[in-house]
Order: sequence, then structure tokens, then C-alpha cells
Amino acid sequence: MKTSYKIFIILILFPIYFSVAQTDSLYLKAEEVLENILQEPTKEVDNSNLYELLEQLIQNPVNINRSEIADLQQIPEMDFKSAKLIVDYRKKYGDFFSVEELHAVRGLNKDLIKQIVPFVTVGKPTDVVQPEIKDESTIELLLSKTKFKLRSRVSNDLQTRNGFIENKFTGTKPKIYNRLLLQYDSHFQIGFLAEKDAGESAFDEFKSLHFAVRDLGPLYRFIIGDYIAEFGQGLVLWSPYGFLKGADAIYPVKKKDRVFKPYTSATETSFLRGVAATVKVNDFLISGFFSKNNFDASIDSVTGNILSTPETGFHRTQSEIRKKNAAEEKLWGARIDYQYGGFLKSGLLYYQSKYSNNFLPSKIFDIKGREFNYTSFYYDLFFNNVNIFGEIAYNGTSVASINSLQFFIGRNFSLITSVRSYPRNYVSFHGFAFGERSGVPTNEFGIYTGIKWRTPIGVLNFYYDQFRFPFATFSNPQPSNGDESLLYFVSKPFNKLETRIRYKYENKDINSIIDNKKQLVKRLRQLIRFELIYYPTRKLRLKGRFEYNDYRVAQLNEQENGYLFFQDVRFSPTQNFNLYARIIFFRTDSFNSAIYEYENDLTGVLTNLALFGEGVRWYLILRYTPLYFLTLSAKYSETFKPKEKSLSSGINKINGNLDNRFSFQIDVRL
Repeated sequence: MKTSYKIFIILILFPIYFSVAQTDSLYLKAEEVLENILQEPTKEVDNSNLYELLEQLIQNPVNINRSEIADLQQIPEMDFKSAKLIVDYRKKYGDFFSVEELHAVRGLNKDLIKQIVPFVTVGKPTDVVQPEIKDESTIELLLSKTKFKLRSRVSNDLQTRNGFIENKFTGTKPKIYNRLLLQYDSHFQIGFLAEKDAGESAFDEFKSLHFAVRDLGPLYRFIIGDYIAEFGQGLVLWSPYGFLKGADAIYPVKKKDRVFKPYTSATETSFLRGVAATVKVNDFLISGFFSKNNFDASIDSVTGNILSTPETGFHRTQSEIRKKNAAEEKLWGARIDYQYGGFLKSGLLYYQSKYSNNFLPSKIFDIKGREFNYTSFYYDLFFNNVNIFGEIAYNGTSVASINSLQFFIGRNFSLITSVRSYPRNYVSFHGFAFGERSGVPTNEFGIYTGIKWRTPIGVLNFYYDQFRFPFATFSNPQPSNGDESLLYFVSKPFNKLETRIRYKYENKDINSIIDNKKQLVKRLRQLIRFELIYYPTRKLRLKGRFEYNDYRVAQLNEQENGYLFFQDVRFSPTQNFNLYARIIFFRTDSFNSAIYEYENDLTGVLTNLALFGEGVRWYLILRYTPLYFLTLSAKYSETFKPKEKSLSSGINKINGNLDNRFSFQIDVRL
């Protein structure tokens, strides 16, 4: 009786402890991983979608007993060679008994094991007969297999922006976010999301709903409602977000598609709304999909042509409201994917897209008509220490392609090279491919080479990318080109100390006016960053960074520079409490030499700020889990520029030199 009682107590307490530990692991690990693989930003963007990608991967980890090389490569920082070592070990010795058994895989880097542990699982044992549970009602059984996840967040600027003072905004100041997910037995999911931005009127200004089924017999995927479709390397079909060039020179180059996935993001563009289904037949995945969705557009009142498609998602002013859902897209298509023996994947896709209005052609954006057709083929081949992958796409006018080769020399050195060719008249509305310009696969040719070398004293990442735009772009009226490189070295000279050194070089054409004529000039930007991370105890982490930015345009005799210094503290006195604090000092000559800074935020939020001029920024984050199913978090942030009389401009202008914000979030998991 005593033994049974102990087992009962363990079964009750273990899920509670594990839930808290898993949540903290998500929050801490996602932050560190994203910092390593995100692109160095050149403008303020909200990358919360990428945080969500990692969050979902942790909540649905990769089963190392059932996955192949391509599946394992979805894990951040997992390279082809390491994935192959795991698969080869499993084939030789049988299924893993636990994740810790990864330490027995000969040649698998120990630091990499620590990095991937939150993203993997061994699944449920298949050779153990589970005891039959009797006298359990249908309702009890239903509840035991159901997961409930609620996230509710509110953010509010404490200063009042011009849009509110001048009554140009139709709504209230707070930004409100609510998301509900119901999951049953890992096969079924229902989700609902509602969001309003600051200045919008309705709390559900943007709303999203879906019902999804996965891995139910031959039905591999089924989604009705909002979803995303990913194919190949993103030339014709991808989600509205993805990884680009970053500190990890290898991982971001290869995209890892997830066929269809429920849409759970608050980004209001480029997702699909309709139905999608995939069935698995032997080694084939056969899919069909349909979407009918409205999107924001500026419509010419005379011709009815689409002049532009705003992607901000803001509906605060009368002008923005008029553009809301002004145009419609109908899309349908089919795809077939084939996988053989764990070393070959390929697929063929066709889809057609029709718009309610014609696009107005221009010299810069050669988009015209309202009907577009796409055909695409991708391949992903593994053999020995080589991985060859790529995609070739045709849009009825021209052919775009990206082809990449990755191979290993020994256990610790990997190299990747990728060639991309996106013609001027190749337009892909739902593409998000690897390249220089935020995933836009058009009017670009580039050659990228990256290496990752695990040396005895640390990990070295290096890439060099050269690119050209054969025709005019939005920012340059003439063909332009450039090149960039990045060197990133991480070392642990002592057990509790980690050092990070990063150098980035950018040399690009920009448009300028010389002698009253628009001309292209070379802009050189160099960034040097040095970081120290110290763990005095398991509960305390200290992180300091110094970054210097040098900006030059020799033909205009312009030279600017800027620097940033911050000190970061993370304190976790107990398993269910985290405290973050950061203070940042910055000074730059102008916005040209601005330094961008990713910072910690509430779970699920990832933003970066352009810090320029002279000032101080600091923030404080508290996360507390009073009950195993409830997490409360709050953030206060403040930016102070003593030499300024106002901040930002236009409807976002703040009269004064202080910009502060308070955010609060509730996470419920049952």
C-alpha cells in the first residue's frame, strides 16, 4: 500500500515539476538559439513568429527514434553530419532509451547535445504493454488527453503619441493579444487568435481560427481555417517568416518545410485561409489545398488596379481602414512529396492564384495581371558526408532556382555553398527564399559560402555572400551589387565563462544625389561586437556586450560611427521565478550608424530596436509560476534621450524625450 502511495505521489508531482521546468527551458533556450541564428537586422522588425516556431518545436519535439536526417535538421544548430550520426547509431544499436543516450553517440559534439536536448524526445516505448485502465468514464478519458493553452497579453505605451492627441487613431492605446489552443491526444487541435494593435478600435481587429488533424492513420495532415504551406526552399510557397543570414553560417541556408501547419501567428499577411489535406501512401505524401483570403490593398479609384499591398497590419486611421481587406486572392493547388530510404526527398508542386483586381505594372515592380501559375520541383539528397538540395520554379514567364551543396571534412568541419538565381520578371507572392532582401525571390543573383568549424578552443562560423540586382529595385533606380561577410567565434575558456566575438562587413550600392543627379555610391558598414557571459552560480547569469558600428560613404566624404554597451542580468532564485534586467548606453552620429539590439521580452515576443542618437534604455522582466498551470509575466521598458525634444515622427511622434511601455501576460496550460 505504501509503495502504491509513493508511486501515486510521484505521478502527481512529476508532471507539475516537468511542466514548470519545460516552460523555463522554452523561455531561456529559445532566446539563446534565436540570438545565434537570426539575421543582423537593418530595420526594426517584429520576429515573434520565429520565437513561436521554436516554441512549437519544444512543445512538439522531434522523436529521435522515428525521425530521419531531414527531420532532425529542423532542430536549430543541428547540422547534416550530426543528424546522420544519430540516425546511424539508432540503426546500429536500436532505439534510444532516453535523450541522455545521445552522449553515447561517438563523434556527436557534447555542446551540441546540450543545445538540442529541449527539441528532442524518444517518444513512448513501443514494446511495453500499457496497463489497461478500467472504470474510467468517457469524460475522464477525454479530459486526460486534452491540453488547454491560453495566452493573453496587453501592452501599453505610457506616453501618448500624436495619433491619439490629434484624434487620427480611431481606437484605444493598449495592444491586446489573446490566443487559445485546444489539443487532444496529439492528433487534433482547435485554435483561435484575436489581436488589436495600439490605435485600433476592436479587440479582435485581426482574428484567426483553425481546426487541424495530424498523423491519424493515412491522414498525415488536415486543416480547415487558417494555415501555412511550405514547399522546398521557399521559391513559390512558404510561411510569411523564415530564417535568413545570421551568426550560424550553416543552419539558415537550408529551409526545412513542414508541408501544412495551422496558422497561429498574429502577422496579418501571406497566410492561407481555406482547407488543406495530405495523405500518406507508402513513401508518398499527396496533398491538395484551397484558399480564399482577403488582404490589405491600395486600390486606384478609377482603374480598380492594385497600387500597393501594405503589410503593416495597422488599421488605426481612416486611410488605413479603407485599405483593409480591399482585395481578394483565390488559390488552389496540389503537391506530391516522395521520400526514399532516409536519404532522398523530392517533390513536385503546382498552384494557381487569382486576384480580384489587376496589379498595376511599373518599371520597378513588373507585376501585372490578376492570374498567376507556379510549378516547382525540389530535391534533397544525402550520401556519405554530402547533402545536395535545391529548388527550381517556373512562374509562366521565367525560371528561378537555388541550388546548394553541404559537405563535411572530418567530424568538426562543415562547409556549405549556395547559388541563387531569381530573374527580374520572376514574381512570387507567397515565396520566402534565402537571399539578401528579406526572403524576396526576385531580381537577384548571389553566391553564398559558409563554414562552421568546431575547434578545440571554440566554435568558428564564417560566411561570405556576394550578390547583384541586375535591374532597378525599389531603393535603387539602377542595377546594383554588393558583398558581405561575417565572422563569429564562441569560446569557453573556463567552465562558467563564455566569450563571443563577432565582426560583420557590408559593402553595398546605395542611391544618393550628386550634382543634382541620382547616382549609386558604395556604402561600407562594419560592426564589431564583443560579449562576455558569466555564470557565477546556476541561478545567476551575467552578460555584457560592447558593439561598435562604423559607417562610410567615401564618394560623399561621409563617415559616422556609433557604439552600444549593455549589462544584462538573469536571476532565477527558484524553479518558478525568473528576473531579467538590462541597461543599455548608446551613442551614434545619426540613424545611418544606428545599432540594432534584440532584447528579452514576454514569452512569444521577439523584437529589435534601432538605437541611435544618444541615450539610455533599460528594462525589467519578471516571470512567476505560482501554480504549475499558470505563468504570470510583466515587462517595463524605458528609453531616454536627454538631448531630444521629441521621439519618432508623424502620427507615432512622442512630445518629449521619454518612451516607456508596460506589458503584462498570462499563460495558462492545463
